[in-house]
This record gives sequence, structure tokens and C-alpha cells, in this order.
Amino acid sequence: MNSDSGSDKLGYEPEVRAVKPAEEEVNAISSQLLDWMGVKGKVTESGATAGTCDAIDPDFRTYYSVNHPWSVYDLKSGTFEEAMQNLREKLPQNGWDITEDGETKSKARNPEIVAVNRRTHHSVRIEWARTRSGNLPKLITVDVDSRCYKAPKGTDLG
Repeated sequence: MNSDSGSDKLGYEPEVRAVKPAEEEVNAISSQLLDWMGVKGKVTESGATAGTCDAIDPDFRTYYSVNHPWSVYDLKSGTFEEAMQNLREKLPQNGWDITEDGETKSKARNPEIVAVNRRTHHSVRIEWARTRSGNLPKLITVDVDSRCYKAPKGTDLG
């Protein structure tokens, strides 16, 4: 492995990939997760965005990863409990390994699922914020992340 590619620090050789398809793939994963939850509610309106691959390129010049934080709240049908249970069933059926399934380390001890897709190397952290300070509404937060990619030559990440 050659160390200026970052593979020593990462443990893999980053795939050369254009930003837009990488973002679209993460958005598709988010949509799939929402479908698997089996609930209807309001969903935050953000899309996946490329950001730094801190391990090897904190200056965001050549390498990047894609992140999509979002949440579902104000449920019209289904329950948060059902949504989490549905994910526990659907994730492993669809190539995801659940690496953590328990409670957050926070004072609230909210239910949390962490999973990794061994084929695509995406990861997801899902938390049912059932206990929130200040009478905030319950919600499920989802954070989908890609591994690091190398932008094609000539790509301006900044």
C-alpha cells in the first residue's frame, strides 16, 4: 500500500468516485431506511452532502466522504417502537450487519441501532429520541455515512 494514498490510515484503498453518484447512493439508502421503518410522518428536508475524510484529508482537497443526517417525527401512522423493530428485521435481511443494538450512553438512554453494510461499506446510526429535554417531540434520528472516496482528477471539492 502506498502511504500517500491514505490507505495505510484507512485500511483500504479509497475508490475513485464522482461526488454526485456517491451522494445519490447515500440518499437512496436513506429512502430505503425510511421505507423499512414502515411509519408515516414528517421527514427533515436535507440531502446527502460530501464532506471531509478527516483521517487522511481534513483540508477537503482530494478525498471525501458522504453524510446524510435526517430524522422522522410527528408520526401520522405507525409508532417509533414499530419503526425500530422493523429496522432490526430489515437491516440484516438486506446485507446490513447490526453492530450495536442497545441504549445510548447519554443520560436519556435512548434506543439506538448501529449497522454496517459489508458490501457497500456504508454505516448508519439510528436513535429513537424518546426522552428529550424541554418537552421536545419524540423523533428518530438517522445518520448515514459512506466510507472515504477519492475525487476524480480535476474535481474541485471546495
